[in-house]
Amino acid sequence: MRIAGMSVSLTLCIVMALACGGGGTNLTAPQNGSATATRDLDAGNPQLTSTIVVRFDRPVALVSDQVPLASFFELEIPYASADEIKKQRVLVKSAKFSEDNQREVSLGVDRLVPAGTKVFVSQKGFERDKTGKIEIEVDSDLDVIGVLFAGGALIVADPAVVANGTPPEVTPDARDAAAQRSALEAHLTARGTDPETAQRALATYDAIPTGIVTSPKARAALAALTGTFAEPAIESLLTANNCTGKPAALIAFQVPPGSQQLFARVTYAPGGARIVSLNPSIEGERLEMLMPILLHEAIHCDQVGGRFEEIAATAIDSFFWMNLLAVFPDLALAGTPLAHEFNIDAIALMNSGRKIPESIGVLKSPGVKVVLPGTNAPHTSFAELVAAAYPSIDYNDSPAEPLAQAYVAQLAGAVDMDEASAFNLVYLDELLGRAASPELMQLVTIALDLAPEG
Repeated sequence: MRIAGMSVSLTLCIVMALACGGGGTNLTAPQNGSATATRDLDAGNPQLTSTIVVRFDRPVALVSDQVPLASFFELEIPYASADEIKKQRVLVKSAKFSEDNQREVSLGVDRLVPAGTKVFVSQKGFERDKTGKIEIEVDSDLDVIGVLFAGGALIVADPAVVANGTPPEVTPDARDAAAQRSALEAHLTARGTDPETAQRALATYDAIPTGIVTSPKARAALAALTGTFAEPAIESLLTANNCTGKPAALIAFQVPPGSQQLFARVTYAPGGARIVSLNPSIEGERLEMLMPILLHEAIHCDQVGGRFEEIAATAIDSFFWMNLLAVFPDLALAGTPLAHEFNIDAIALMNSGRKIPESIGVLKSPGVKVVLPGTNAPHTSFAELVAAAYPSIDYNDSPAEPLAQAYVAQLAGAVDMDEASAFNLVYLDELLGRAASPELMQLVTIALDLAPEG
């Protein structure tokens, strides 16, 4: 009886050892499997590390617990370098079996993992005398370009992009109504505007009161907002449908009151109607350059504006500028003070983004130390950069602006996102991140001649 009992106990020990990976001899190595990579999160925000879940075609266990599980896995990760895709062999940081599924192993990786990554699994860890490796391709929600954008800051390769030259000369065409109508038509054609929208834009141009918007070029720039998410700016400026209850009193090229250094400023007539002063130095700019200025200034309706309002207004006009660059990439090399300002803001927007690091945003991106690398600017996010440009504003919050909310409604509807306050920077960070498509990111990267830092 005692010998029989010892035999039963020995059999039980062998079974337990096999289940726990304790040196059994009947284990079989996996022959294939699947793998999915996901980014690690911290308080819901993506980080620069990943977890790969490998699912084998059969239950597995280690032949010996004396060798770390991670040592039997190796990655081949593709990455973008200059104008080609290269590959790098990478060891995994950690590995552990699933507690619920004997077919699954989770791998910790200290970087982002794009689709097309390969996992190489050494079979000798799971079956004695095996010497081969199996190869499993990894699925991921990031591609190689997404990893490039999410992993760190982009820097300007061509200094001409951020050149701060002289204001352009004002030509006679700038003040010729027929010439500016033709310029508006050309702009709409280049954008691929459908005929109905183009006709609305031209009708708007023809109807804008010249006593309010005195410059044909400003009228063309305002009418050109037709068909964009910023179209509500036209109604806000030209009708009583705004917080003042009055159409703007004047939109003209004149020195902004209080500072001749500003590109534009909103002030108020005695009856409360808005006056939008456009610096005469930008009158010679193309009408495309005036569009972000007008949609930005139109946001400011009441006479209270905090930091968050300025950050949001600048972020929205910068996103609009990015969309212009996608159609008119030559704008990036205009070399004027206005182009310099817009390009700098666009680069900072590209290098920000907490919620969607591979896209754009206003908050700090996890892989970015400063948003303008290669300069002495210390700002770590787009929001910091803009706030530093308004040192006289010493408070954050201000009342909601209906036009900013109208812009948000347009953008949120396009990406199927709930609407929230335009001045909520956490919300705005995610909204703009969703609104900027991968195609837009790539086109802007080319237009601004951006490359990975280092």
